[in-house]
Amino acid sequence: MLALRSVLALALVASSYAGILLPRANTNAAISPIVDQVDMTMRHVGPDILTITANQTLSTATLTPQFNRMNTSFTAMRTGLAGVAVSSGSTTTHPTNDDLSKVVGDAVVLVATSLSGVKATGKVPNFAALVSSLDPTIAGALKQFNTTSPNGLALVHIIMIDARQFLVAEGFTQTNAALGF
Repeated sequence: MLALRSVLALALVASSYAGILLPRANTNAAISPIVDQVDMTMRHVGPDILTITANQTLSTATLTPQFNRMNTSFTAMRTGLAGVAVSSGSTTTHPTNDDLSKVVGDAVVLVATSLSGVKATGKVPNFAALVSSLDPTIAGALKQFNTTSPNGLALVHIIMIDARQFLVAEGFTQTNAALGF
C-alpha cells in the first residue's frame, strides 16, 4: 500500500512538471549572423596582423588596435548569443549545427594562425597583457556558443586540433580550456 502511494505521488509530481517543459526551437538562423560577424571580422584582422608582421611594422602601437577589434567582435558574439534561445539545432535545415561550428572554428583558427610567432619576435613588449585581455573574451564567447548551440564546440575542437599549438605558444590558456584542450 505504501509503495502504491509513493508511485502515485511520484506520478502526480512528474505530471505537474511535464506540463511546464517546453520543446526547444531551432534558433540556428538567429545564431548564424552573430557568428558570421566574428568570422568576418577575423577575415580582416587576421590578414592585417600578418601584413603588419611581414612589413616589419609590428609593435604595440600597430597590434593593439587589432586586439581591440578582436575583443569587440568576440564580446559582441558572447552578448549576441546570450540573447538567443538555446537551439534544438538541426543536421538537415540550413544553417546546420555543423555550419555554425565551422564558422566559429574558422574564426578561432584565424586568431591562432595570425598571432603565431608574434610573441617570439619580441617586438610587442606588452603582448602578454594583450593576450590576457583577449583570452577570457574569446573563451567566454566560445562557452556561450556551446550553451546556445549545445555541443557546438565538439566540431570546433576537432578543427582546432592542429592550430591549437599556436594558442598554446601565445598564451591563450582559457581559450584552450574552453575548447576542451
